[in-house]
Amino acid sequence: MQALLSCRLNEAHNTMAALIGERVGIKKTGSKVTVPRNPTAKLMYYLDCVAHVIQLDNPNLSRLRNFERYYLLNDDEIDALLALVLLFSPDELIGKVFFHSEDFGGSTNEFFELSSVTHMLAVSDNILIGGERKRVANIMFFKRCWLEGNFLSPLRSFEGRLQRLARGLPGRASSRPLAPSRPRVLYPPRSYSSIPERPASRSSSGCCNIL
Repeated sequence: MQALLSCRLNEAHNTMAALIGERVGIKKTGSKVTVPRNPTAKLMYYLDCVAHVIQLDNPNLSRLRNFERYYLLNDDEIDALLALVLLFSPDELIGKVFFHSEDFGGSTNEFFELSSVTHMLAVSDNILIGGERKRVANIMFFKRCWLEGNFLSPLRSFEGRLQRLARGLPGRASSRPLAPSRPRVLYPPRSYSSIPERPASRSSSGCCNIL
C-alpha cells in the first residue's frame, strides 16, 4: 500500500510540472484565506478544502466548515468533525482528487477546475467514499507542509479524544462514570513518511493556505 501511495505521489508531481508548463486553458479556483492557529480550526479548514473538490450533500456541514468561528463548536460537533475528517482522510483522496507536488510557487495548495485539467490528468468526475458516490468539481495540489499543518499535526492534538471515541465514549473526558456502550471503530490516519521530499521550484517565504 505504501509503495502504491508513493507511486501515485510521484505521478502527481510529474503532472503538476506539466500543468505549470502548459497554462493555456488551466483554470484555478479558490482564494486566499487565513486560518486561525488552532487544531480545531485547521481540521475545519481541511474539511472545507474537501468540500471544495467533492460535493458533500449534508447541509449541516456549513457550521463545521466555518473555521473562522471554530470556537462556536460544541463537544458533539467536534466529535462529528473528527469523524468526518477521518472519513475523508488523505488516504481516500490522494491520487483521486488530492495530488502531492512541491513545484508551484509560494502557496501550499492550489485548486484547479476539473474540466480544465481532464485533458492532462486522468481524473474521474465521481469517486466512491464510504460506500457513496461523490461528484468531483475540482482537484487540489498540495505541498507536504500543507498536509502536516492542516491534517496530521492538528489530528495529533486530538489523540486522547479519538481514543475515547473509538471506545464508544464521549470525545471529551468526563468526571462522571459512564455506562458501557458499544464501541465505534475510528481508524487513525496512516503514516505519510513515504511522501518523497522534493525541493520547491521557487523559494517560498512561508506556507500560505489557499482555498
